Amino acid sequence: MTADRAADDWDVFISYAREDYVQAKDLHDALLECVTARGGTPRVFLDVSRTGIPGGADWQSYLEEALRGTRHVVALYSQTYFEKDVCQWELHRAYELRLTEGGRFVPLLIDPGAVKKVPYVVNRINWIPTTRPHWIEEVRKALGLSTAVARPALRFDAPVGDAVAGHTLAPLTVTAATPEGAPAWPEGSTVTLAAQPPGAGLTGTLSVRVSGGAAVFGDLAFGSAAPEVVLVASAPGCEPVTTAPFPVRAPQERSSSWDAVDRPVIDTRGLPVFLPDGRTLAVLDGLRLTVHQPNGSAYEAVGTAKLGQRPRLWAHGRHGLAVADWSGQVVVASPRHGIRVVGLPAPADARLNVPGALAFGADDVLYIGMWSGSVWRLPPGSTEPERVLDHPAGVQVLAADGTDLLVGGLDGTLTRYVGRRIATEHVLEPVLLGIARVGDFVLVVGEQHVHRLNLTTRQILRVTLPVAPVTDVLACGELIAIVDARGQGVCFDGELAVRVGFHTVPGARPVGSALGGRLLVLEHPDGSHALMREGRTTHVCGHPLDVSPDGSLAAVSDGERLLVLPVSELGEEGTRA
Repeated sequence: MTADRAADDWDVFISYAREDYVQAKDLHDALLECVTARGGTPRVFLDVSRTGIPGGADWQSYLEEALRGTRHVVALYSQTYFEKDVCQWELHRAYELRLTEGGRFVPLLIDPGAVKKVPYVVNRINWIPTTRPHWIEEVRKALGLSTAVARPALRFDAPVGDAVAGHTLAPLTVTAATPEGAPAWPEGSTVTLAAQPPGAGLTGTLSVRVSGGAAVFGDLAFGSAAPEVVLVASAPGCEPVTTAPFPVRAPQERSSSWDAVDRPVIDTRGLPVFLPDGRTLAVLDGLRLTVHQPNGSAYEAVGTAKLGQRPRLWAHGRHGLAVADWSGQVVVASPRHGIRVVGLPAPADARLNVPGALAFGADDVLYIGMWSGSVWRLPPGSTEPERVLDHPAGVQVLAADGTDLLVGGLDGTLTRYVGRRIATEHVLEPVLLGIARVGDFVLVVGEQHVHRLNLTTRQILRVTLPVAPVTDVLACGELIAIVDARGQGVCFDGELAVRVGFHTVPGARPVGSALGGRLLVLEHPDGSHALMREGRTTHVCGHPLDVSPDGSLAAVSDGERLLVLPVSELGEEGTRA
């Protein structure tokens, strides 16, 4: 919909006070059930509907054009209506445009107490009280509309495929069949889906606009298993449609092929995390982190370390992996240098020694930024950290640009250090959740915006996030994944283009990725994990899992042990970069 639409003819313009939106929307929907003398669906202007004022349009100019182009004006008289400046402006513009002549102005009295407030200029025009038993027929007659004998009938282009709780359904397409004599299905209409019974927990984008004669639902999922479910599609002015009943299966915890004798098995519980080489595994069981390396068809433990408290941060470098706990202790693991434990000394006047951010720089040098503001440098193989910065505002996010550092402080300011000197500062927003270096740009994600800093020109671009407020962020190679509290998420690239939109369980957070973000691992609030491919959840298990960076292997826990198997055995085969 563009602003040019305002200059076209409307059949009806509904003028109303915002407080009377429910009555206005009911009238709007009732009029869409009618047909015009030309046999089509009437075009009804309601400025907060899908056919109303487009985002970014100047509202007064848009209303002016809509009023000039409408055939009829219906004003919803209420006491509030005559107290609103915009309503009075619409009323007087209708009078000035001579819309009150020739029966083109139809007052609808929805509040008897408003009679005494009707202004003189329109007091002579009879209103239709909604207290009359057949007032809607009076309105239709006044507008030259009639009840549609036949309406477009919605239909699903294909039956619902295999439905598994927690998995994203294959895309569903809804179209409309238009019988002879029925109005055409207008482009831009909205189709809404609902599930019966509601306990099935249908999630995803449930209202989709018609484009190219179809409404496509691409991110639907069911929250729980159910023996029999139906989907109902509805749209204004159309006959609804219901799918044939289908079951929603519980997710299959494991395949029989997992028990093959040559399957690599690690006899340990815990959270698996692949190291960057895509073969070595770190497993966090409680507070103990153990590194396992492949040896033929088996895995063997090659090192272990214990955290002081529960983990707070994870980071991946070119070769190594680091995890920091809430006490300021850091464990670094790599195939080259084994496993190391590093304790960061707390400032003398600090009550807490909490790490705010971890970042690997050039040559796998690890940088650790603390809430207190100290920034430490740890070269590969070393256990002696070097204090390189004191950032007075504390550290929320941290990225290394060669030997330079970008520090997002607790005050919401991004500072670039060249050596130990401040080169640039940019005020972003109070809460910063993630940072990533993508080419010549640095992307910083806050609760409301994503900020892109051009490292060459030092210019910064701010874009409002399509989901907000953001609760979790994961930088995953070429893409950044963000999720809000409702489970809505997107992956976008360094050009701030959204590559994938998805829905997941409310409260889920991204914890792993592969193939530059094309595969995502999500942890649900109940501790279960899901594998998402290109925005579609294709595997859910009740225990932790992770995937190797190249997307070829998965490490899956069954609650007693870890199995290492091809990702292709977790549902659909992944797409390689």
